[in-house]
Amino acid sequence: MKRLTPYVFVLMVCLVSSAGFSQVTGTAKPKQFSNFPDVINCSEAELSKVFISSAGQNISLGFSDNFIFSGAVISNVVKYTNLQSANIKSPLFHNSLFNISKRINEDNSISYVGRIVNKNYFDGYELRKDAGGAYQLLKIETDKVIQDCRQN
Repeated sequence: MKRLTPYVFVLMVCLVSSAGFSQVTGTAKPKQFSNFPDVINCSEAELSKVFISSAGQNISLGFSDNFIFSGAVISNVVKYTNLQSANIKSPLFHNSLFNISKRINEDNSISYVGRIVNKNYFDGYELRKDAGGAYQLLKIETDKVIQDCRQN
């Protein structure tokens, strides 16, 4: 009986390690925004254009560094009196989505947040405010932002 113990142990290690290796995906996603800089400056006037458009309307947002995001407004919804969110789908960027929200703060200032993502590509952009108060699109890795809820 003592001679079977090492063999059973080796068999268990093999079974456990094979399940761990089977979950690693070997396909690398292509980069969609490799021709664009890591940081793109955005004007508040250009961002505000999104919220005066209606669903179904085509819109073109021209940001600095020759980055133009154009597509159809899928939705533009006022969720609360101080929160409005919109989605733009761009066929030029392989149906990437630009989700942007506008919040009216207690002091009546306006804040924007948003992301440009496509789950089929490695990179995207996140809209953030820099230390000086200017808005920028910062390049991100989509797998770190999008949760994969598939259960195999």
